[in-house]
Amino acid sequence: MSVSVGDSAEEIDLTVVYHAAANGDVNTLTEVIREDPSILECCDSEGCTPLMHAVSGRQVDTVKLLLKMGANINTQDACGRTSLSVANYLGWLEGCVSLLRNGAKQNIPDKNGRLPLHAATAEPDVRYAPTCRGGGGSLSEGQDINFT
Repeated sequence: MSVSVGDSAEEIDLTVVYHAAANGDVNTLTEVIREDPSILECCDSEGCTPLMHAVSGRQVDTVKLLLKMGANINTQDACGRTSLSVANYLGWLEGCVSLLRNGAKQNIPDKNGRLPLHAATAEPDVRYAPTCRGGGGSLSEGQDINFT
């Protein structure tokens, strides 16, 4: 699927962008996004952004890069899930912590009314559920997380 994105003179295949995000190809992502920053918020047919694809692929360095480049951390997909919800459903502790430290909101429900905390409790390994508890606060860089 090739589509023209932004003011870019050439067409960019967004499937390449989503694949690069899911697989941690930071070189391709950096090059394409520098050429057209609007790609950061382009959604696939399910409403998923490159950031969500990076989360789905458990690519923490790619998540950090996309956030640094200006990706909206709280964008919702077609089902209303945020990147934090996706990371929680995957049981991806490192991703949850990174997203929270970068300002992911914990109080955004999906279209079924489920919060990221609900996604966290769906995972049998509840070590990371405390990262999603609370009244919508977020973790600060360097803040310790005590799982005991």
